Amino acid sequence: MEKKKKTILIVDDDQSSSAKTKAFLEGKGYEVIYALDGEAALTVLETNIPELILLDIIMPRIDGFTIARRIRFEERTKRVPIIVCSAQEEMKDLFAIEGIKDYVLKPIDNEVLLSLVRKYLG
Repeated sequence: MEKKKKTILIVDDDQSSSAKTKAFLEGKGYEVIYALDGEAALTVLETNIPELILLDIIMPRIDGFTIARRIRFEERTKRVPIIVCSAQEEMKDLFAIEGIKDYVLKPIDNEVLLSLVRKYLG
């Protein structure tokens, strides 16, 4: 029986860098779902609960902090680890307040990201 791939949701309005991250993670054996913004992420979360969320902070319509709060508030998603992918390192103290497990700076170093993904997904 084939082992089920762990699912990662990427929420980021930067399609170019997200496509690279998605391809990298899929190459490492993960299933990756992509959402262009916070609204799309909430729609995805209605039907799919990933094992991990990679979340940008600065996005149109609904920012990453608002999405993180909504994820933490929902019983179905509150235990899903969130890793922020952001160039906003000075905001890292706020990340912990919002229940965000970790962060990786943009531009994303794939090896750093992979070590964090493995930390939370085993």
